[in-house]
Amino acid sequence: MRAQNEATGNAAARPAARPRVVLLGLTNDDPLAARLAAELEGLGLDVSRAQIDPTVPIEETVRQALAGGARGVVVADGRRTEFWVAEEGTDRVAMRQELETESSPSMESVLSLRTVEFLRVSLGLTSRRASVAPPIAPAVVPRPPEADRGVGLGLCAGVVGSTGSLPPFAAVGAGVRVRLLGPAGLELRGLLPLTTQHLTAQDGHFDASVWLGGGGLMIAPRMTGRVAFDAGAGALAALVWGSGTNTNGDGHSGHTVGLALYARAAARIRLGSGWALRAEALGGSTAWRRPILAIGMGGGDITAWGVGFVAALAGVEWAF
Repeated sequence: MRAQNEATGNAAARPAARPRVVLLGLTNDDPLAARLAAELEGLGLDVSRAQIDPTVPIEETVRQALAGGARGVVVADGRRTEFWVAEEGTDRVAMRQELETESSPSMESVLSLRTVEFLRVSLGLTSRRASVAPPIAPAVVPRPPEADRGVGLGLCAGVVGSTGSLPPFAAVGAGVRVRLLGPAGLELRGLLPLTTQHLTAQDGHFDASVWLGGGGLMIAPRMTGRVAFDAGAGALAALVWGSGTNTNGDGHSGHTVGLALYARAAARIRLGSGWALRAEALGGSTAWRRPILAIGMGGGDITAWGVGFVAALAGVEWAF
């Protein structure tokens, strides 16, 4: 009986394992991440630090951390934090929260304290230090959990240049992308000319314009920091339209459709919740099916557009 009592007493005296939290930062020397690590360790948590891998979706990194036994995951991104808390004893996410503030040393302290307090309450911990009243700072506002933001709508403008007789032209464009499996998904896009191009043929003059539309596959990792990149490839219908007047005063018009294969790369810079600036470079070729237009101007084929073409575009994108 005595031995049994001693064994029971020793088991009760053993301290419970400390909850483990994984702290992710964009860089190893992020001052916000260092401050958070000190605050979380002050609560008695077992803190593991790691650097965000931009090639892996943040949800996958979080899932691996929770499956590995972490009770929570915190992302520190300069002027914002985002954290996930798992249900006790499982790897299922029970809560996800984001906090954001202005970028300044004083606000960094406030953001760190607010994040630690939210996490402490979510984990059901009692504070091990005297409560510190944060300064009055309405800039820190809890936001609802961020959606997966698998859909992006973009508007852009820029210049399109090509081989052939047509000079470079200004264009506006629109696109939509949908992530279906991790960072991979589908995209649709179109480019419309802002002006027609005036050219002189052998026996007259004409105006022509090029319209592009189509889509393909894309890869767009979720934006976890201020900058993200995406890429895509696919096919575009290339419609060339032209009309003109020959030296006899006779009018002629016509159109033709070719097929262009394209590839593109883009960078996104976050402006706010869901909004980002976007810069994009796109290139391709209609060599497989060239849009050759002949409308009887006396000079044969007046244009064979796009055997090689490039476009430089910039605009805004809204993700939801």
